[in-house]
Formats: sequence, C-alpha cells, structure tokens
Amino acid sequence: MTDVGPEERRRRRRLLLLVSPGVAWIVATYVLPTLLILLYSFLTPRLGGGVEWRVSLDAYRTLTAADARASLYNPYVTVLARSIVWAGFTTAICFVLALPVALYIHGRRTALGRYALLIAVMIPFWTSMLVRTYALRYLLANTGPLNGVLRWLGFEPITLLNSRIAVVIGLVYTALPFMILPLYAAVARVDPRVLEAGRDLGANGPQTFVRVFLPLVSAGTVVGCVLVFVLSASQYIVPTLLGGGKVNMIANLIELQFGDAFNWPLGSGIAIFFSALTLLGLSVVTAHRREAQLL
Repeated sequence: MTDVGPEERRRRRRLLLLVSPGVAWIVATYVLPTLLILLYSFLTPRLGGGVEWRVSLDAYRTLTAADARASLYNPYVTVLARSIVWAGFTTAICFVLALPVALYIHGRRTALGRYALLIAVMIPFWTSMLVRTYALRYLLANTGPLNGVLRWLGFEPITLLNSRIAVVIGLVYTALPFMILPLYAAVARVDPRVLEAGRDLGANGPQTFVRVFLPLVSAGTVVGCVLVFVLSASQYIVPTLLGGGKVNMIANLIELQFGDAFNWPLGSGIAIFFSALTLLGLSVVTAHRREAQLL
C-alpha cells in the first residue's frame, strides 16, 4: 500500500469536512426515512394506525395477490399500472411539445432573447405548485374562463374538471419545464457543421433530423424523460385537485393507506415497490445508454 504523505492526508480531511454536511443531510432526510419505510413494510398493521412490532409479509402478499372476484385483477397493481402508463403518456407529450420550444429558444439570434425565453420557462418555478394547480383548476372549471370563451363563441361548454383529461393536462403543465431545459442544453451543444455534413452526404431533412440530430440530443432527451416520468408518476396534488378523487395515482393510494385505511405497512410496501420499479427503470435506461455510447 502506498504511503500517503501529510499534505495528501490534510487534503482528504478538508474534502471530508466539506462533504460531511451534505452527506449528513442526505442520510437524515432520505436514507433513514427510506430504511424506516422499508422496516414498516415488514411489520403488522395496528388498529387505528401505526404498527405492531411483529414481522409480517401481508403487505407484499396483498400487492401480489389477485382478487378472488376477478382473475388476475389487483386494485393496487391497477393504480400502479395507471400511474406508469399516464407518466409515460405525459413524458411523450412533453417531449413533442418541448423539442420545438428548445429549438426556437436556441434559434434566437441575441443572447438577451434566449435568456428572456429561458426565464419565461422558469417562471412557474417561482410559484408554489399548489397555487399553480389551483389556477389551472379555475381555468378548467365549468364556469371558468375556458368554458366562458366557448360560450361566447357559441359552443356548448365542456366538462374538463374532475376527469382524466384534466389530470393529463395538469401533469403536462407541471412537468413541461423539466423537459424543455435539458433539451435546450442538449440542443445548444449541437455543432451545426455536423448537420451540414449529414446533408452534404445525401441525407434529406427528415433523415438528418432522425439519424443525426436526435442522437446528438439523446443525453438531454434521456434526462428530460427521466425527470418528467418520475415527477408525473409520483404526483399527488394534480390528481387530487384536478381529478376530484375519481382518478387516483400511486401517491394517492399511499396517502390513503397512511390515512383513512390505517394500514401503514401496506402504504410502506407500496412506496418501496414503486421505488424499486423506478430504480430498476433508471438502471435499465442508464445501462442502455452506456452500451449505446460504447458502440
């Protein structure tokens, strides 16, 4: 083993001193609560809330068992699948909407114009998501501005609030900036000469876009898709306020178990199960991207 000199030891101590507050914060606010939830998922629920310190696998049996009244049907798995499908749908919509916006921002000739548009994208972050969701709820209400415009134009009002459409609109609205910013950062790093080389080699516009441009912005695409998917799948405020309790997602199901159902182990099991699926998905995406870079 190589002997470390006193200067190197002092450097390592300073580095440890610098990172220790951040590490302590992560351990206290993320690692320990996660371990506590994992522990609760293997305990027995107590009547009226809380847990009994007796080991039980009932939470995971409930998640994996099929309903006796309907083959291969489990309401918890149904909510989990709905959350994943809607998060994927939201991610696809956000990508389709965000890519033209990122290209438009990057196409501004002056830096002032680009900065102004980026600030406009980030303005929603300056307001609480709860306030923004209530504003969207007012906009989509039966007596809100949107239906007011439809009545003024002579059309029949449409019912959007407390529906699946309202939830999807809310998910896209809250997650769209998280797709625009990574895509803009990726677009800004694209060398225009590479696109010109693709055209010089005989590729037309669509071919250049699909086979040259999209691979160049794949890093920003992956980051944006991961952010939007995770944020959308774990949403609680949007389905609660815009779905009216009719459209539950995974966070609503967890809240129900810790609240009215008084089944803390099942709520913990759902949280652990969903976290494991999320980590597995991130691992697959990371491994696929690493393999693509090696090819």
